[in-house]
Amino acid sequence: MAVACAVTAGLAGAGTAQAAGPVVTSISPNDGSAGGGTPVAIVGSGFTPGSTVRFGATAGTGVTVHSAESITVTSPAGSGSEPVNVTVSNSAGTSPTTPKDQFAFNPNPAFSWLGLNGNSGGAPRERLREFAAKGVVYDRGGDPWLDWQAGELPEEGGRQSEGAIALATSTAAGMVPVVTIEYDAYEGHFNSDPDFPQERTKAQEKRGKETISGYVEGFIASAKAIHAKYPTAIFEPMNEPWGYTTPQYNAAEYAAVIARLLPEARAAGIPLSSIYVGATGANCTGPAKGHGHRDVECTSDAWVTAMYAAEPQLETEIEGWYVHPYGPPSGGEDGSGIQSVPAIQQEMTSGQNNIIVSEVGYCAINVNDGAGCGGDDGETSAEAARHLTEMLDNALPYHEAGWLRALLVYARSAGGWAMQLSDGALTAQGQALESFALSLQPPTRDFYPGSAGQVQLTEPI
Repeated sequence: MAVACAVTAGLAGAGTAQAAGPVVTSISPNDGSAGGGTPVAIVGSGFTPGSTVRFGATAGTGVTVHSAESITVTSPAGSGSEPVNVTVSNSAGTSPTTPKDQFAFNPNPAFSWLGLNGNSGGAPRERLREFAAKGVVYDRGGDPWLDWQAGELPEEGGRQSEGAIALATSTAAGMVPVVTIEYDAYEGHFNSDPDFPQERTKAQEKRGKETISGYVEGFIASAKAIHAKYPTAIFEPMNEPWGYTTPQYNAAEYAAVIARLLPEARAAGIPLSSIYVGATGANCTGPAKGHGHRDVECTSDAWVTAMYAAEPQLETEIEGWYVHPYGPPSGGEDGSGIQSVPAIQQEMTSGQNNIIVSEVGYCAINVNDGAGCGGDDGETSAEAARHLTEMLDNALPYHEAGWLRALLVYARSAGGWAMQLSDGALTAQGQALESFALSLQPPTRDFYPGSAGQVQLTEPI
């Protein structure tokens, strides 16, 4: 009888076995308005009628369970720079959290979000203020002005460096400096570089080969000193790192650097929201185009995804990205151009609500003799201006959604890409940028956005 009872109990247990709990494998979109109201599609398993959805601690509304693998929900209001986990709960339990379920609440877009590459370099403050007054307030790069070597300090030997002078000029003009910090051996040639920072043997270190620890230590020293004096400055760990890894587009090599950098930056008191990690323009799905990169082929399917695969902790640690979407103003058969950015953004599991786009522009063969246009990149200034306006129009919805923090046009005064001539006159491209910027601005402005809140001009414009 005891055996019969045991068998009966076993059958009863089998008949009442607990169903598998819910699992979330993806959400789309992965960002939405801080005010709530964004429709979100959830894919996974174990969903049942009556399932509920939470965004962090807050319940979503309008939950519709379409099947065991599909739910739609409307996001609640939320805030904060860091994403929250989207979880599904029912009688079988609550889905385990994963980077793939992270949803970011986008900040309200700032009025001023446009900028220029190579803007501060050698320019008098008055020129910069002319742009800042019209809402073109971000100021990126331009060797030797805002491109720094890791370990370089604003003041050495009691004298300001050229970079420090540029920082002072830029911030006094009401601009937000975007500082690129390079590794020591960086030369700017778009080729695989054996000196790109990586783990080294002691023998290699003795021969002066770049190490990850050396770059990270130098970055921290530079960024900490800059941030202390210019708190609105934001940072990029290397310009276009995908071009200098071995082989090119080796995301794992760059990811190894970032995985070491971010924890040490946090420990040093540098806000991670001010560090913008590099992401390729076409998400590494085809040839990179523009600025002399025409024949370079990607060697991985997706740069962001490949970074995560190499260093999974980056799925939750990165708080900002920069993207260089070379290509036409609309579309792009190879996945390039400004309209490639949303697809890249959807690959991100953190930092997807804090993106900077830079080095977008069009080269005119009749501006500065077309210097730098190269090959068939050049067009007339009227065509370049029209394409610039088209590109800006296409980017505007991304800014209005809140996740595109800034867009920086290439360049203020570089060759055929120039917005402004040496005598201060605007080119057709510059006029197009000015017209677009003015169309977005209120009639008067006293403040400009910075990474630490608002930057007030030191003197009236």
